[in-house]
This record gives sequence, structure tokens and C-alpha cells, in this order.
Amino acid sequence: MAEEKRMVDTYKVTHAIHVGDREILFAVDEGKTDCPYMVCYCSWDNPLGIEQFFDAAGSDDYLEMMTEFTDRVKAQLEAVRAERDKIAVPLSPFASEHCTPNDYGQSIENKVVVIRAERLRPEYRTADKQLVLAVGGFGTHANARGRAVYTVNLYSGKESRWNREDILGVLKTEYMPDWAKEELKQILAGQQAKHKKQVQER
Repeated sequence: MAEEKRMVDTYKVTHAIHVGDREILFAVDEGKTDCPYMVCYCSWDNPLGIEQFFDAAGSDDYLEMMTEFTDRVKAQLEAVRAERDKIAVPLSPFASEHCTPNDYGQSIENKVVVIRAERLRPEYRTADKQLVLAVGGFGTHANARGRAVYTVNLYSGKESRWNREDILGVLKTEYMPDWAKEELKQILAGQQAKHKKQVQER
């Protein structure tokens, strides 16, 4: 079976590098003699998780567009490096020895769990991206048929959806960093306040 070609409109993607929160694409349409080369960004930051292409640039000059492509890759690398430099906690990733195993017979709801490093992009395989609070989803339940696990990242507060198999295990208490303890208190306090408000509005 032939590999399906990835397209952006009529352009065939020939090079793609994903760095940080977006992917940089180089695409070709030999039928467009006036503008056969195109570079653009791609991201999935939307509720449906579908591809979104933006900031496209085109030319009939291959070297010009390849330079644009590599410049954008370099800019993304610098942005990720700057983002990492701002992180004020140890980055060493958590491994299996820091967790109780991901036992599907046990609930992980409202527990601090560790995302498997290999499920994160290489540039994000750090402790601040791994520690999350499992707040809901069928995948948090014991012996669940569902897979979805909804989480809140302890460092950034960002809400995300993972599958149960993405979870390495529940973080052992003795390995909980001080920064994570403080962030967890704030997240739990926020959830309690939100729940109280919802009850009052009924």
C-alpha cells in the first residue's frame, strides 16, 4: 500500500519538523510555476485537535524558501530553549522507580500521576511536563472500559487529555517535589472553590 501523501491545499509536504508547540512545513506544487514552493506552520491547538495551517509564505525560489524553512525551525528551537530557561524547578524526568505501577484495577482519580516520558515530545521530556493531577475521565476509574484521563499539569496549570496507557504510574509520596506540593494545594483549593460556587448556583 502506497504511503498517503500529506497535502496542504495543492502542495505536497516534502519536509516537516515539529518543535515545541508547532510544526514547520516545506511543501511543493510543481504545477504552480509562479509559486511552486511554500513554507507554513501547523498546529493542533483547538478543541477538535485538527491540523491548522497558518503564516504561509511562497516563492518560485527554492533556496529562498528553504532558508525561510530553516530560519523558522531555528526560531522555534530558540523559543523552546527560552521557555526551558525560565523553568525554576529541577528538570530531571521521573521514571518507573518513582511510581507505583499503573494498575488498571485501581482508580487514579484525584491522584498525582506521572506521564510516560516517551509520550512527550523529546524537547518536553522533563519533570515539569510529567507531573499531573488526574481529575476525571473514564480512564481514571478502576477496570474502566474508557481510556480518557483528564489532567491538570502541576507546574503550568494547563488542562490536558491523556489516555490511561500514557500514565507511567502514581507518584510515590517520598518523591513529590516541594514545588509540586505547593502547586497541588493551589489546584485543589481552586477546584474546591469552583465546586462550592457551582453548588451555590444550583
